Amino acid sequence: MRDRAAFWPPAPAPGAALRGDGLIVRVLPAVPQLMVSGDLDAFCAAQTLSAPVGLLGQVDDTRYALRLARNRMLAVGLTADHAAAGWQDGIATTPMTGALAVLHICGANAMEVFSRASAIDPRAPGPCAALLFAGQTAALCRDPQGLRLHIDRGLAAYMLDWVAATGLAG
Repeated sequence: MRDRAAFWPPAPAPGAALRGDGLIVRVLPAVPQLMVSGDLDAFCAAQTLSAPVGLLGQVDDTRYALRLARNRMLAVGLTADHAAAGWQDGIATTPMTGALAVLHICGANAMEVFSRASAIDPRAPGPCAALLFAGQTAALCRDPQGLRLHIDRGLAAYMLDWVAATGLAG
């Protein structure tokens, strides 16, 4: 069988960054994340977590929740033992820390990257944080310094290449 390892770009290291005029895009170190389905209100109350925000919702940079669907959210800043994950009391949890990378997009041109990556009007973003960003499924919110893009970890290199190709950074 052929070795296809060279076909794929290496995963960017935490801290890897693109810099341009008014733009910095960097890969954050592993951020604890849990996919939560079911009774979201009960989960948020039990974890003292604020209600999940939608697309471009303002979040704290340590603990927050992103609504992905009517009964699904991504809880950020929370960890769970893999053995304890699963279905309990109307709530299903799945650890996602290793599955999702977080890119931090900041600077004066951060919203320019958003406008090139998505057809969504930032003035009317909607209640769901999930979107197609540069053709890939992702979740997006705002933190005090810029945007946080949650994507499949395997797509982090692609996303950095895509941003570099826009000419805004590289």
